[in-house]
Amino acid sequence: MFEFMNDLLRAGRHSRYFNHTRSYSLFSRVRTIAWILVVLQTAWIAVDWLLLPEGISSTIAYGRITASACCLVLALWFSHPYRIEASLIRLLLLVLVLTVFQTWSNWVLIHAGFESELAGYAFFPFMIITMLAIFPLTILEVLGFAAFVILVELVSQLWNGKFGLVSGLNDLWLLALLGCIAGWASVNQLSMLLVMHRQATRDPLTGLANRRQVMEQLDSDISESLEGGQPLSVLLFDLDKFKSFNDNHGHAAGDLVLKQFARILKENAKRKVDLAGRFGGEEFLMVLPGMGEAEASRVADAVRAGCHKTSLKVPTGEQVSFTTSIGIAVLGDQDEDRTRLLQRADEALYAAKDGGRDRYVVAPAEGAIV
Repeated sequence: MFEFMNDLLRAGRHSRYFNHTRSYSLFSRVRTIAWILVVLQTAWIAVDWLLLPEGISSTIAYGRITASACCLVLALWFSHPYRIEASLIRLLLLVLVLTVFQTWSNWVLIHAGFESELAGYAFFPFMIITMLAIFPLTILEVLGFAAFVILVELVSQLWNGKFGLVSGLNDLWLLALLGCIAGWASVNQLSMLLVMHRQATRDPLTGLANRRQVMEQLDSDISESLEGGQPLSVLLFDLDKFKSFNDNHGHAAGDLVLKQFARILKENAKRKVDLAGRFGGEEFLMVLPGMGEAEASRVADAVRAGCHKTSLKVPTGEQVSFTTSIGIAVLGDQDEDRTRLLQRADEALYAAKDGGRDRYVVAPAEGAIV
C-alpha cells in the first residue's frame, strides 16, 4: 500500500514503461481539449460582438484568435507522444495559454470600464482548474498546477482591487475547493491507469513484467540501441532442475522459489531502464539497455550470488536453496531483430546448462557493440 501511495504522490518511481502509457494518455487528452478550444474560442467572438462595444470586441477578438492559434499548434504537435516530459509540457502550455488570455482579456475589460462578469469571462480560472480532473496526474503535479492557477487569480485580485472583498474571497475559496475535487479526480485517473497497466503487463505470481511487455519493450530497446549506436544485453535465466524440485517439494514450494528469484532479479535491475520479466515457467529474462558484455556479466554474477545466499523454508518444513543458469547475448551492430537476439541468448543458456549449470555463458556475437 505504501508503495502504491508513493506512486500516486510523485512520478519519480514510475517505470519508463508506465510513463509511456501515461504520457500517451496526457498527449491524446491535451490534443482533444486543444481542438475543442480552437472551435470554442473562435465561435465565442460572435458572443463578444453581441455583448461588447465594437472597439473592445475587436480587441478581444484578436486575443481569441491568438489563443486559438496557440491551441491549434498544441493540437498539431505530434512529436514525442510517449515522452512524459513532453506531455507535461503540453499540459503546462495549455494552462498557460488559457491563463494568459484570461488575464489579458480581464485587463482590457476592466481598463475599458467593463466588469468581466458581464461578458462571461469570470469562469476561466474555474474552467482551467476543473480541467485538470481529466488528466492522470500525481499529487505533486496537481498541487503545482492548482497553485499556479490560484496564484494568478490572487495576483489579479490584488491588481484590480478585488482582494479582500467578499466576491474575491468567494472566488479564491471556490477555486481551492474545485482544485481539491479536480485533484482527487485526477489522482484517481492515475490510480486506475496504474492498476490497468499492472494488470496488463505484470506476471501475477512474481510481480515482474510479463512476456508480452518484455517482448514489446525489447523491440523498442533494440530499435533505440541500433539507432543510437548503444550496447544492449539480454540475460535469459533458467532455474536449475526446477521440474524435479516441484516433484520433490510441491508446487507451493516452487512458487516460493519463483517469487524469491523475482526479488533477486528486481534487486539487480537497478536502473529505471532495466527490465526484468518472467518469460514463462521457470524462465526469466532481463533486458539491460546501455550495457555491454562486461557489465552484463557482472549482473549475471550478482544474480548467481544472490541465489547462493538464499535459503527458503518451504511448506514441508525443509530449508531449500536453488541456482540458475544464464545465457547472455549482446546486440550486434547489424540489423539484428528480437528473434535472433533471443535465439542467441537461448543457445548460450543451453551451453551453460550443458556445462554443469549454475553458471553463465556469453553468446558469440561478431561485431557486438561493447
